[in-house]
Amino acid sequence: MENDGFAIPSFDYDDLDLDFSTPFVSQGENPTYSSELRGERTILEPSASAPEPSRLSYTISWKLHLRKGRLAKLTEDTVEDVVLSPESYWNEVLESEIATLVKSRLPEPEYQPDETLIVVSSSKRGEPPLHKRFDRLAVDWAVIESKLNSWRRLGSNLKLAISFIYKESQPNSSREGKAGRGATKKHSAALDRLVAQQEASGTRAVWKDVYQLMECYSATCTNRGFSCWRNNEKHYKLDSDIMDKLVDFAEEGHQLDTHADVPREIREVILQRRDEEEIRRRRKRKASEPLPVNVRVFCHGRPDDTSVECSSESENQPAQLELPVPEDEAPVLYSHWLISRITNRRWQEASRLAGEVAVDRGYDLHWLFAHQKAGKEMLVQNGVLEGVAARFVSWISKWVDEARIEEC
Repeated sequence: MENDGFAIPSFDYDDLDLDFSTPFVSQGENPTYSSELRGERTILEPSASAPEPSRLSYTISWKLHLRKGRLAKLTEDTVEDVVLSPESYWNEVLESEIATLVKSRLPEPEYQPDETLIVVSSSKRGEPPLHKRFDRLAVDWAVIESKLNSWRRLGSNLKLAISFIYKESQPNSSREGKAGRGATKKHSAALDRLVAQQEASGTRAVWKDVYQLMECYSATCTNRGFSCWRNNEKHYKLDSDIMDKLVDFAEEGHQLDTHADVPREIREVILQRRDEEEIRRRRKRKASEPLPVNVRVFCHGRPDDTSVECSSESENQPAQLELPVPEDEAPVLYSHWLISRITNRRWQEASRLAGEVAVDRGYDLHWLFAHQKAGKEMLVQNGVLEGVAARFVSWISKWVDEARIEEC
């Protein structure tokens, strides 16, 4: 059948190579579609718009200290989310702030930076902190920044703790009298202003550190909650007068960080006050006791009719001592009494040694007073000065009599 209106084109099938496969679209036409069809992944090349590593962010906690005998904290502050480098933050912010505080908080006499202590730490477990010390304010900030950057990618909280420690520029070496806690009037006035400013700002003065050091927390001490001096596991009560002496000692620039730092002069006062307190307690205890009963024994068979009392001791035996304290404590307490009556350092040391030797070797004051010659020789053999040893054994009754008078 022949169509008049249409011309059917002819195809030369011999020119086509038919493989009956899935049609392939070139990458130039639709690369995404073609890749998806082939199951291929598209790998993106880095570009300039990719996010940068997290910036340095840390916390600064700084404190201003004054070294004057003890280390006293004047003020402190904490700044969070610091993004400046440590050196930039010091130059632009912190340096001027510290200078202003020093000028306002530390009046005359002049003060200067002594040292700067820095601790760099991370909240990530297993990372030990970095401790650095620098003279005055000469901090090597590059070392600090390098450590912070090494921890920046750990995803932890970074902290920079700084302690600025100042000291007096020219300590007053010539202290005349005891005006204003052992200083000159000018220095005393400056110290009073400093203490007043510390109190107003809420920081601790030196005397508060002394009271905190001496405060007793022992559950077995009867003076718990008050001030005690602890020495060889013994507690000695401190009154306000002794505490004033300790504060004077600390504010004059002497070290008073532990109970072992208490000077010898103040220790002697403490022991003397302990002796006086013991005598007062024994006096009160005796006042509440009933009067003693005296039993009189008469001797018979004498040529006359007069009855006389018989003595159980020989005429050469000294009278029995009535010690005001326990017998094992009496030698040491007696030595303190002797020390309070002399000023020579060697005599004081020898008197203290005599009391310790008597206790260590088991000699009480009864025996020493009854056998003064042998007691003196025993003390001399143990290193006590001969004259002090003679004085130690012969003045016992005087100490007992004086204690008895105080009880009356």
